[in-house]
Amino acid sequence: MTPGSTLTVLSWNVALLERSDLAPQLWSMEQTEAAIRETILDINPDVVVFQELPKLVPYIETHDMVRGNPETHSGHLGTLVRKELLVGRGPRISSVPGCALLTTMHGITIANVHLAPGTGASSAGKRLEQMQDVKEASPTEALLVIGDTNTRVEEVRPMTELGFSTEPPPWPTWDSRRNQFREDGPKFTAYFTRWFVAGGIEIDSTEVWTDPYRAGEHDFHLSDHYAMTVEFAL
Repeated sequence: MTPGSTLTVLSWNVALLERSDLAPQLWSMEQTEAAIRETILDINPDVVVFQELPKLVPYIETHDMVRGNPETHSGHLGTLVRKELLVGRGPRISSVPGCALLTTMHGITIANVHLAPGTGASSAGKRLEQMQDVKEASPTEALLVIGDTNTRVEEVRPMTELGFSTEPPPWPTWDSRRNQFREDGPKFTAYFTRWFVAGGIEIDSTEVWTDPYRAGEHDFHLSDHYAMTVEFAL
């Protein structure tokens, strides 16, 4: 890639590839995997960062998986990169135990994160520590942290004090009032999946993918989280 090229990164917590309560009764994990593949091919991002994988990583023929599949508090992380971006010298891979998979290429680092869950000061403090660990682990100043951050709105300011900048996505990335993945679950909205940047990266656009998947007469979501894409110039 050359300076001025754009890079699109898709982040998606895929809920361990579990079945939505609104999906057909015999809907399988293999069908979820195939539907995720179809969705990503339609969106056509350069990099895909998955959270909450059940070790199984959905196959996308246009992308290769980087070497690393670390476990977090729920499932595993996985990062896929478009094949053309991996020509020549491969990416540098590192991790922060329990929360992040870092992929460094073309002078930037993309940190796929799944930060600690929970409410209250203790959980917020743990997430702040994890963000500090991710920043310290990055081999480049140019850093995109993206994934299921589990952050609440009041936690954003302390994270920006670490040297990050951010903006809220244009739509909640969790909306269990509209996305009834678990019909009997609590109903609320949140910005759990979001991005933070440092080292001069400026996000040009962000999109939250809220449309349900259709199978026969059933409309349902493939995860309790919405996918989100960001685009920025190198």
